[in-house]
Amino acid sequence: MIVYYRDPAVEVTSTAIHIHDRVFRLDDLEYVWHREITADPRAMRRLAGRGALNAGVVVGAVLALLGVVYLIAGAVGDPDAAGKVLVPLAVVVVLVGLAGPALEWTLHRLDHSYDQGIAMHEIWAVWRGREVLLLRVTDESRFGRIYRSIQRAMEAPR
Repeated sequence: MIVYYRDPAVEVTSTAIHIHDRVFRLDDLEYVWHREITADPRAMRRLAGRGALNAGVVVGAVLALLGVVYLIAGAVGDPDAAGKVLVPLAVVVVLVGLAGPALEWTLHRLDHSYDQGIAMHEIWAVWRGREVLLLRVTDESRFGRIYRSIQRAMEAPR
């Protein structure tokens, strides 16, 4: 037996598709297809959160750049300003250093939201003569891996 895909809820093998506690033998499947349906409210919240994260990263970068330009411009015109500029500049450097973990978390969440997508994906099959919904997922990359594994299992000689 060949395992094409496995996660905690789904396993696709050369003989069957196991989804949660249901088992669909490949010999009983006539046709498998997928479709995309309207996003649910959770997906729409992810989209709004993605926009907020994008805006936060851009606004933070612009504010940091403006702060550094302001400090440098203030130091150029006044020779005694070097002491006045060093303390705020040191504070900016410390804040940028502390912002690294926060920025890492923000970018990770942003990547994760793009991986999941905002659409709901369904995998359907004709099983023993009737149409059956095999699986519904919102994670686009997981959906792609599962659907491709089902295709490979169905196309493989038995």
